Amino acid sequence: MQLTDIIRRPIITEKSNHQTVNNNSYSFEVAYNANKFQIARAIEIIFQVKVEKVNTMKFEKQPKNIGRYHGFTNRYKKAIVKLAEGYSINFYPSDEVKVEEKEEKTKKTAKKEVSEVEKRAAEKLAAKKASANVKNATKSATKANVKKTTTTRKVGGE
Repeated sequence: MQLTDIIRRPIITEKSNHQTVNNNSYSFEVAYNANKFQIARAIEIIFQVKVEKVNTMKFEKQPKNIGRYHGFTNRYKKAIVKLAEGYSINFYPSDEVKVEEKEEKTKKTAKKEVSEVEKRAAEKLAAKKASANVKNATKSATKANVKKTTTTRKVGGE
């Protein structure tokens, strides 16, 4: 059996998404006659990840009625694959691109914020230097223009 024939499709449900987030486990519909070793090998080769363990379940056909027509669902085998830490499978490639774009945007906004903060700090420093220069100039001007008058103290009762 070919490796690509073993894995039929991923099973994406609310429960499987919850398992993915919490346990790093992914659910797949696999070939009915595939064993755990074949499933683990196929997942490792196709997705370039390391498989920690594989749990399998067989679901038999069930009767279904659609109006007046009677039939059965197909039987299938479900494999829950737990990956080693640090590995993950992305079923939605567009999400990966969106995540990268968000990271780039956050970096750009962080740079803009930093540059704005630096500009404000530079303006404050320039204002302080200017006000210090003005104060020094006024102090020296008042010292030069103002002549101290000396008073003599009258001694006695004159």
